[in-house]
Amino acid sequence: MQPRLQSSTKWTNLPPDVASQIKTVFEQNFQKELGNSQFIVEGRLYPQEILLRVGLAEPGRLQQNNFEISMDYQADDENAALSTIHICVDVAASLLTEHFESEGTLEIPQIWTEFPFEDHKVWLQYSTENTILEKQANEFLGEWDDSLVQDEPDDAAFDDSEILDDSNDDTETSSEDDPDDDSGSGTSTLH
Repeated sequence: MQPRLQSSTKWTNLPPDVASQIKTVFEQNFQKELGNSQFIVEGRLYPQEILLRVGLAEPGRLQQNNFEISMDYQADDENAALSTIHICVDVAASLLTEHFESEGTLEIPQIWTEFPFEDHKVWLQYSTENTILEKQANEFLGEWDDSLVQDEPDDAAFDDSEILDDSNDDTETSSEDDPDDDSGSGTSTLH
């Protein structure tokens, strides 16, 4: 999951019991539509942002439909986190309802885009990262960390000359690496 705010570098994962409660609510409310698929609920609490992802993993598919919701919040308000999570859950439920009603053709931006929801500002994005496969790959590579507080790697700490020598550059630049290429900023039809 990628946070919306650049300042969001340290986070705590959504507590497992909260994620489990949210998953149970979605399973109960979308039992008929769910079929053989499963919900995967994850989230992160940053100092100024809460990020909730509700994924819909379908059997036999490598891609997972992820509905990601981000909201601002103030960590110094003891009730803010829980009330913000509740709003994110309501937004995710609305997105899932529209997704199932549209038979998977709901279009959601693939980059953080602000949307009004009731009296709140929320940001939405759609992704297809497979949570289970990503975790397995990170465990295999020794990069999985279950620490209470996580930290994003500091990309700015590297000098380009330390990473690549131009004479040995066999890599291709993807559109994600090219800030002038906006081909990944469109919308996608959900399947």
